[in-house]
Amino acid sequence: MTDAPRAWRAGLTATVLAATAPLALLATARSAGAAPVTVLIGFAWLLSCALAPLVVRSATPAGLTRYALAGTVWGAGTVVAGTLPAATLGPHPVPHLAHAASLLGLAAIALQQLHHARDGRDESPLGVETALLAAVLAALGWDWSARAGLHGGPWWGPSAALVIVVASVVTAATVVLAVEHPALRVPGAGLAVVALGTELAALTSARHPLVALVAIAAALAGAYVLVLGQPRGGIVRHGGAAAAAGARRLRIATAVPAGLLLVDVALFIGAPRADGAMFVFFAAVVVAAGFRQAATARAVDRTHDRLSFQALHDPLTGLANRAALQSALHEPDRTQSLALIEVGGLDDVTDVLGVTVGEDVLRAAAANLREHVHALGGTTYRVRHDEFAVLLPGPPEETVRHLPGAFAAVSAAPLQVPGAGRFPVDAVAGLAAVASGPSTGGGREAMTPLLHADLALRDARLGATGFSVYSGEVASAHARRLLLRERLAFAVAEGTVDVHYQPIVNFTTGRVEKFEALARWDDVQLGRISPVEFIAVAEESNLVVALGEHVLRRAVASAHAAGVFAAGVRLAVNVSVVQLQAPGFADVVREILAQHEIPPHLLTLELTESVFLDSDSPAERVVTELAALGCQIAIDDFGTGYSAFGYLDRLPVHVLKVDRSLTQSMTGAGNGLSVVTAVVDLANRLGLTVVVEGVETDEEAEICRSIQAGLGQGWLYSAAVTADRIGAELAREYPVSPGAVR
Repeated sequence: MTDAPRAWRAGLTATVLAATAPLALLATARSAGAAPVTVLIGFAWLLSCALAPLVVRSATPAGLTRYALAGTVWGAGTVVAGTLPAATLGPHPVPHLAHAASLLGLAAIALQQLHHARDGRDESPLGVETALLAAVLAALGWDWSARAGLHGGPWWGPSAALVIVVASVVTAATVVLAVEHPALRVPGAGLAVVALGTELAALTSARHPLVALVAIAAALAGAYVLVLGQPRGGIVRHGGAAAAAGARRLRIATAVPAGLLLVDVALFIGAPRADGAMFVFFAAVVVAAGFRQAATARAVDRTHDRLSFQALHDPLTGLANRAALQSALHEPDRTQSLALIEVGGLDDVTDVLGVTVGEDVLRAAAANLREHVHALGGTTYRVRHDEFAVLLPGPPEETVRHLPGAFAAVSAAPLQVPGAGRFPVDAVAGLAAVASGPSTGGGREAMTPLLHADLALRDARLGATGFSVYSGEVASAHARRLLLRERLAFAVAEGTVDVHYQPIVNFTTGRVEKFEALARWDDVQLGRISPVEFIAVAEESNLVVALGEHVLRRAVASAHAAGVFAAGVRLAVNVSVVQLQAPGFADVVREILAQHEIPPHLLTLELTESVFLDSDSPAERVVTELAALGCQIAIDDFGTGYSAFGYLDRLPVHVLKVDRSLTQSMTGAGNGLSVVTAVVDLANRLGLTVVVEGVETDEEAEICRSIQAGLGQGWLYSAAVTADRIGAELAREYPVSPGAVR
């Protein structure tokens, strides 16, 4: 134990002992008329309170101080009551006042716990339940004391009522706390014994001293049970399951006071007494019951309001949710437009700065969007994680002009969150019309505008404008994508996706040094499908892994059968990021190479630059593993994406493929030639092989030779050919002089 806690505990002990010293002198001075056992019990408890700070180690300083001081008050009151059993303070008996005062500290602790136990809840306050039960207990206590003949002088009644009321409050609070927190049942029982024993001792000390001694001894035992039975973690503020605790408390808070009151009323009817105080206690019960009824009604209203709000609002942003949108779409009173806005870039924020910052950005975007839409007379909803729905008055062709402002509101969100400003956030939107009047098909038809907006949003993701309005063309495009997805899944499963091979030619020798495998698909229903179209569908529908593996296996098998590898010619196959992230891709490559006994260096895997954007990503680790196996790694379409020369030094890259857009710019009026020259020169200095894509003219080929680019690929030489023509391409030698190739 450190010096500070030791000094604090010693100081608390000294304080308690100093407070009890005057009581010791008083007890000594009045010992002739004192009740020695009561005094002894009081001093025993005072000594326990004084030593507790030095003995107890697990309690917190605040909790230990609170209970030590409350216990000191109880012990001091017991000593005073035992020392001055026949004295009066004015007209009031001192034992009554002393015992009532002794319970005040415990009452304060119990009431404080009642306040904290229900803090922030919708249910009625525990203090109301305590007041009702305390009123019933006080009425019973008063009736019992009167029927037992416990009375005294003219002022005996008010002081006895004070003891009964205080003890009833402590007992009632204990019962309610024990119901709310089952862990407090044992200490609660001890505290109830302290309160009831003190009450009984106060009421019987004058006429039945032996009963009073037994009662005060029981109170002392209850005090020790209270201390020893405290839960290890202290009294919790919100312990237990809220719903179960609330239901249990409601049953007990209704049954216990009602049962006790029924017994007392039955006794009073059977043996009526002309007792004005009893009617006062009964009136207190009625008033407490009225307050409880009112508090319960208010709690029900608050719970209803809270549940209604939760049912119709998003907890993160506070916006109306999908259920509220469905209600608004069920019977619109005017022609409106529904815009489904998707927020892009949140994943970058969350991955780098964490989920909390990502949620802050989303909240800021929601607040900005709500403010913008509200000024236009519309309503904003959150329907998915990163999607908002906006209802605006007017048809889509009119409301589309408001989208730039909505996009700007969303994009401004990162600037409002500390640390997130360096991550841009954008948005795309799909719009659909919402006709006025009730829907005839129930909830499913009411959500049709949301379905249309979702289709338009998918179309917007593929476009360049950032938004799309639902139309017949959009619906047709969606239907085609669905059919393509279905037919592509069948084609991949049946292995009907074909592979063609485009030769890659040495600019200097004219010989074919490599083939690039390109997927081609002719469907019996849809005809020939562009690779751009079906590969995009494959990526959307998670078919790209199966498609990529099929193309890789078929390409290697056909090239091997055609003698490509035997001639020392390489084969290049495109690999997507999704394939690299799929478990076991490196094992698939090993299996294919081993199956056909192909040297790994003859297989080139072409990747886009997006693979290398995230340092130490799973995809990058697989690339490193494949390079270590001996496969060549090529960067495809260099110059069109996030081109950064840094990863060329960091990663095992062997081939750099210059995109066809740069190739076409070499003969233009701009700086295209200088850019390509710089790229080729850097690649040569790094020891990389350069492949120039899209070579279509003699002029472009001659420029590539002059800047020392190694290989060329394009229609100047050959389009992609079928597997049966690979042998002819291997034997062919393309002319290298200008104008020789047509």
